Amino acid sequence: MHVEFVTYATIRDSIGEKRLEREFDSGTTVGEALSALADDHESLGPLIFDGDGDLRPHVNVLVDEENVRNGAGAATTLTDGATVSLAPGVSGGQE
Repeated sequence: MHVEFVTYATIRDSIGEKRLEREFDSGTTVGEALSALADDHESLGPLIFDGDGDLRPHVNVLVDEENVRNGAGAATTLTDGATVSLAPGVSGGQE
């Protein structure tokens, strides 16, 4: 199954690429795919996973433009041709 990752900001910096493509077995979840990606990029894991291995709350993970937190979260099953977008949350600004 073919999956494309699109990365932003510090996540992109840790991988060194804005876009990358990977092949996974059918039925792979978002969490499994991100763990595999983190295994390949040492500095990525701490940016997207907390100490318990859960997705950090400030990281936005979208599959085909849908936030996984609105569904099954890291247990979301990927489909062939899916695009997974990863971006740190944005906060701050003027009051």
